[in-house]
Amino acid sequence: MKKILGFFRSMTFGMILLVLVIACSLAGSLIPQQEAAMVYVKAYGASTAQLLIALGLTDVFHTWYFYLLEILLCLNLVLCSILRFPKTLRAADALKARTRSATPDHPLTAEQGEKLKAFLSSRHFRQEESASGTLYSKSLIGFYGSFLTHLSILLILLFGSLVLMTPEVTDLSVMPGQTLTLKDGTKVLCESFHIQDETGKLDYASVLTVTSADGSQTKTGEIRVNEPLRFGTYKIYQQTYGTAGRIRISNEENGSEEVQYLTEPCFLSIDRRNGIFFDALYPGYYQDEDGNYTLITSAERSYPDPVYSIQSIVEGMSTAVLAFPDEEIHIGNITFTFLSPAEYPGLRIKHVSFWLLGGLYFSFGLMVVALYLCFFAVPVCVRIESDGFAVCSPKSAQGFLLDIEAALDSDRNT
Repeated sequence: MKKILGFFRSMTFGMILLVLVIACSLAGSLIPQQEAAMVYVKAYGASTAQLLIALGLTDVFHTWYFYLLEILLCLNLVLCSILRFPKTLRAADALKARTRSATPDHPLTAEQGEKLKAFLSSRHFRQEESASGTLYSKSLIGFYGSFLTHLSILLILLFGSLVLMTPEVTDLSVMPGQTLTLKDGTKVLCESFHIQDETGKLDYASVLTVTSADGSQTKTGEIRVNEPLRFGTYKIYQQTYGTAGRIRISNEENGSEEVQYLTEPCFLSIDRRNGIFFDALYPGYYQDEDGNYTLITSAERSYPDPVYSIQSIVEGMSTAVLAFPDEEIHIGNITFTFLSPAEYPGLRIKHVSFWLLGGLYFSFGLMVVALYLCFFAVPVCVRIESDGFAVCSPKSAQGFLLDIEAALDSDRNT
């Protein structure tokens, strides 16, 4: 039983688990997560996509083995650090006790003793008087470096897992030039969107400007698949895209105009009786010798010859019509002008709790402090007697002894 417990609390087991967790996290970052199966087939090919799905790498942060790795790593950290905390608490007192009982193996004259005390005071050592001599100590908090390092890793795992597994996910579409308003008042303006770059290569990209609810913070950035825009507690992804019809509605009576985007069947009317009913937008058509049209119902990338399928409704009479860009239909005082379709992005917006994100940042900050304590806050105790001094430290004190020697030599030369 002791051997099993020893293995679970060993550094080797912890490093193996940490490497595996990092590997899973990299897979989750490089491979799009929670997409439809066809997305992976198009990106990686049928056989590779099937393997990725079977291994759970398309939703790695919700797989049983990722949960198991995190549980085992947390157990390892608890056994390595938390259970050793009582020993850590006693470490400073143990070092002081060892220093008090140590033999002063570095001789000093009375004058050198005063100079050494002055040197230690200048280095901000704490002074304690005892029957065995004067004891100076510094950086005893360094004993907590290892414990805080393990604790920070444990907190990073916990908060990081919660951030990855519990975000609020919303899928929204936005037209170029239009603005989305999120629940907390944050605004997302779609500056532009394109499917192909200037060379004709597929490049699904949106330029977004995000503004905080109070207007104090603004960030503009371009997003692509797997290249999200981060803004505060939000991450905005390029999720999908679509093509919307556009129609300009002009009122001859008051001179008003507005452009309406058409993504679903809808009835456009001023008086709720007369107007047009939008059925669908088609990417193209064929026309035979007799002038009959056959509509194309699918397109891979764009709409080269868009056709609007509508119904013109006047005084209860409905007439099926095919309309092309730049054509106009007049119904009463209203003019409907059909425009070229617009491509628009579908955004996936992930929102993480402020407290979880704050906890994650705190954990990283704690790790920085812990690493500083481990490498730079080396505990040292010095006992000075009338004829010599002793130095004790859990690490090599050779460098510190050289500093003392240099300080004493400098005083002699002076």
